[in-house]
Amino acid sequence: ERKTVPGKKNVMILEVHPIGKYAVRLVFDDMQSTGIFSWDYLLELGRERETYWQEYIDELAVKGLSRDISTRH
Repeated sequence: ERKTVPGKKNVMILEVHPIGKYAVRLVFDDMQSTGIFSWDYLLELGRERETYWQEYIDELAVKGLSRDISTRH
């Protein structure tokens, strides 16, 4: 299920763990590490970055949310 997550303006990747030869598990500095990202998915994210980024920003705005921690609801 897709969730709109606010308050994530300056999240950094702390660790990258290979999962076989097909994916990686990322550990972020907000301690999220539940996702496994295939190389194909990461390639898609890179190629579609501008589109996906704008969709995320628009989704935050529609829901009255912010990327800033101090202003998230």
